[in-house]
Amino acid sequence: MESSRGKPGLNGSGGGAAAFDYSSRRGYYTGAGAALPPLAAGSRAPPVDPCCVALRVFVLLGTLASAVVMAADRQSTTVQIAAGEELAPPLRVPVTAKWTYSSAFVYFVVANAMVFAFSAAALAAVRRRSAVVPVMVGDLVAMALLFSAVGAAAQFGLLGERGNAHVRWAKVCDVYGPFCERAMAAVVVSLIAAFADLN
Repeated sequence: MESSRGKPGLNGSGGGAAAFDYSSRRGYYTGAGAALPPLAAGSRAPPVDPCCVALRVFVLLGTLASAVVMAADRQSTTVQIAAGEELAPPLRVPVTAKWTYSSAFVYFVVANAMVFAFSAAALAAVRRRSAVVPVMVGDLVAMALLFSAVGAAAQFGLLGERGNAHVRWAKVCDVYGPFCERAMAAVVVSLIAAFADLN
């Protein structure tokens, strides 16, 4: 009776390190409960998929740009406030908008900085087989951080753009136009980086 044939690399025939696909993040899985084979002495590190490396570089640059743009976002202007007397000229009061005035923007900068640091470390360890599991877990944490930070910053930005009539919060982006535009640009770039991290 002819013995059953198994898949190469899983039954010992035609296996070895070459049978495992390390070209993508999904290639680190070898099956349910399967362990990675040890590297033989003098063997080369597993190959790297250029597409995955390019996406990780994009995440690296996107999070860096988002953090820098938001951290440098500041605008000073003057607003006119009506005086108490009817014929008195309005008062011109200087006001300033900074990203540190919003906890959502602070969280956004910190989250993007953390993902940037992780992406740099993951790129440095891209050929280390021992870093497979830490990088995969880190990718999940980084993706969750980015999406939550983008959601918080976008919600605060929409509040500044439209206000909230129910609680009588006035919109402020008509006063701080350039500040809001730079903040929204940083949010959009970070959102694109978060989708790139899904790969």
